[in-house]
Amino acid sequence: MDEAATIHMSSRAHGLFALLVSLVAALSCSMETQTDVPVEPPVEVVLDHSASEVVELLEALLKRARDLPTSASRRGDLGMAYEVNGFPDAAFASYEQAEALDPNSARWPYFQALLLADRGRQPLAIAALDRAIAIDASYGPAWVRKGTWLLDLGKPALALDAFAQAESRGAGAAAIVGQSRVALQQRRPGDAVALLEPLSREFKHPVVFQLLGRAYRESARIDDARIALARGRTLRPLQLEDPWQESKRGYEVSFVHRASRAQEMIHQGEPAEAIAILETLLEQQPDNRVVISNLATAYRRDGDPIRGFRLLRGAIESDPDYYAFHVGIADYYRERGNIDAALTHVDHALKLEPELAMLHSTRGLLLHEQDKPDAALKAFDMAIDCDPRSREAFMYAGQVEAGRERWPQAVLRYEEAVRVDPSYTVGYLNLSAALAFANRFEEARTALLQAQQLDTHPREVESALARLAEMERRSE
Repeated sequence: MDEAATIHMSSRAHGLFALLVSLVAALSCSMETQTDVPVEPPVEVVLDHSASEVVELLEALLKRARDLPTSASRRGDLGMAYEVNGFPDAAFASYEQAEALDPNSARWPYFQALLLADRGRQPLAIAALDRAIAIDASYGPAWVRKGTWLLDLGKPALALDAFAQAESRGAGAAAIVGQSRVALQQRRPGDAVALLEPLSREFKHPVVFQLLGRAYRESARIDDARIALARGRTLRPLQLEDPWQESKRGYEVSFVHRASRAQEMIHQGEPAEAIAILETLLEQQPDNRVVISNLATAYRRDGDPIRGFRLLRGAIESDPDYYAFHVGIADYYRERGNIDAALTHVDHALKLEPELAMLHSTRGLLLHEQDKPDAALKAFDMAIDCDPRSREAFMYAGQVEAGRERWPQAVLRYEEAVRVDPSYTVGYLNLSAALAFANRFEEARTALLQAQQLDTHPREVESALARLAEMERRSE
């Protein structure tokens, strides 16, 4: 159906939408205010190519803004809905209108600043941000953003003051990371180390370790730098905790936005919340592969694997050529000990996606559970051929070799795992064990010291050191 066509909603759908509009009204960011300032009409956009749910929401919010044209909060609501549903220009103009109607609310210039920064217009963004800070200087994220943009503009001294203000207002890790960036830009690596070392013990984020590695390297602490950079190898941006920005999520109604949000919830350990979203999306698009697969995963994570299995079984009957359905069913069978059935589905998935390393590794694990070590090793080698950076495939192969007490071969596999990922603590632990069983005690101790420096599994390392000492004593 053409998304621009008129949508005829069922009575149930009308009820759900009325609930959504009520929620939107409750999410208004400031009290509705009235003013004697000449009032411009609310911003309107062309919705011919928008999804039906976006059209419904924006038309409802536009009507609300027209019904009370002096309300700043209603203009702001409309602006937030425009922004998160793909209309940034209309959002910016709506925030300007909201600020004109209520110059005492910091959120409207703050949201303007974020949009300006997204367009690469940092000087104007800082000017808008200063208007927000003049109204509410207690909001830490505003100071973090100001420091970041000042640093982008090559003004480290001003940036440092902004980050210090952010820290004093509870912005936490983001403020300390900002100060360390300034220190590095000003060629003060020692100060950066002093900031980042204690932070890294409490806040183990890749960005912290990347900066700490750079600070160590610039302080000529090469070994420490190598370890810190290994721990920061994952590419994951540092997310600023920003409740004002987060408040816009309530206006994300497009199918893509909600599907992405549900997937985030699954990863964050919130399967029940994801299920509520995904079930609604499935009603809209009953054949959507990604929604079906994610919903089955959410059911399993929420403690209802049978429901997930039934969903996948139904989907696979009409759509047998989507590999993720077979993987989900294989997981179900494996958890119940039916390895033959799990292998059947993994093999089918491999016919559909023969270059996917994860599938070869999964097959190897199943074959290992069937006590077929040679076949399992062959599968893990296939995974490595598909992805030479797969630390897990090397690790699994090492486990197979260790199970056969072929210690030299196990050592080689574990060495490859930590070569691929020098921050892989479990790899060093297994490498140490294999070296110890091969009576290579000094090398085993060196591997454990590497694991100890990573400081991710301190109890396991301590236990391994004790076991190593006992094995040495017995070998004498």
